[in-house]
Amino acid sequence: MEIRNNNLIIRTGKEIDHMSAEKIRKEFEECYAQGRVRNVIFDLSDVEFMDSSGIGMIMGKYKKVRYFGGKVAVTGVPVRIDKILKMSGVYSFVSKYDNIFQALRACE
Repeated sequence: MEIRNNNLIIRTGKEIDHMSAEKIRKEFEECYAQGRVRNVIFDLSDVEFMDSSGIGMIMGKYKKVRYFGGKVAVTGVPVRIDKILKMSGVYSFVSKYDNIFQALRACE
């Protein structure tokens, strides 16, 4: 995880399952508790597998961040993961960008 200005960039691993989603949740809470984060950008460029835990994790971060007026975005989404996010309805509340720079610009 990396903080740029008030944006938390979360770079996930190859798999987002129950175990990795829980790890990301904990790290997010630690960063968010510092009060330096307004927006969250998930860099999914390395993801090869995502189950419902990953979808739930993104939705959970959205609810928390939106409550405080922030934005949530995903970037670098592989085709297979893109289909999962479309089917689950994630794109109805989370914006998708081709790269980190576009997402950072949109979150300004």
